[in-house]
Amino acid sequence: MLNGKRVALRRVTDDDWKQIEAWADDRDALCGAYLRFQPEWLTRLKEAYQKTGLFSRDSVCLVIETVEGKRPIGLVTYGPLAFPDHDLPVPEIGFTVADAAARGKGYAKEAVGLLVRHIYESLPTERVMAVTECENVPSQRVLEALGFRREGVLRRAMFRGGRWNDAFVYGLLRDEMKDGY
Repeated sequence: MLNGKRVALRRVTDDDWKQIEAWADDRDALCGAYLRFQPEWLTRLKEAYQKTGLFSRDSVCLVIETVEGKRPIGLVTYGPLAFPDHDLPVPEIGFTVADAAARGKGYAKEAVGLLVRHIYESLPTERVMAVTECENVPSQRVLEALGFRREGVLRRAMFRGGRWNDAFVYGLLRDEMKDGY
């Protein structure tokens, strides 16, 4: 478990599946306005859980839980991105605050900060990456507040709402990591 002041990151357990399924049934919870709804996502996640518990050296999915009340509010992930060098994949992070009542309160920033700290303490990597749709300003604010730099634009890279959308690529180097997370 990774503990912060207001959130903790912990492994997914069998008891979490009712909540994860409820989030999956609510398009806005997991996908929100910025991700394409993927009906097979839950099935793939369950299969991965059965194989690895969603926790391995290279790939992790953790529950974001409030410290006060121990309430699950979302998920953070990282996995290897074989870009730009297939032989040296870079950890790519993802995050969602699926509980709409918990959005906009700083939980995502704290959770992503804990995740990034864990990555740099656990893996011999020099950088962490994130990709977000250009319209996803809330995620961009989280990343930028943690010191991530916008490194480029992937034109027409994400499909949502019947159209192709541009995406921003963000990166954070090990020596750019801020103290306090």
